[in-house]
Amino acid sequence: MVKKADFTTLTLDAQGRVLLPRPLRQALGLGPGARLVALVEDGRLVLTPWERLEEELWAELADVQESLAEELLRERRLEAERDA
Repeated sequence: MVKKADFTTLTLDAQGRVLLPRPLRQALGLGPGARLVALVEDGRLVLTPWERLEEELWAELADVQESLAEELLRERRLEAERDA
């Protein structure tokens, strides 16, 4: 169940802008000039701090690079065994 303290109602101004109240900005560690990434997910607007998204993407890339390196080593070992 959603408690009153768990949500805030925001209003778009005439230019389509939204002001994030201080408690939301503080909870996310956002200051002036902070960059957010916006996307629509299952009919919801999701705002994510750019730095958090960037960290997640680098972590995924590291996993992929590690997997590719392991695969390359495995292939090289198989080739070496066949050549021996």
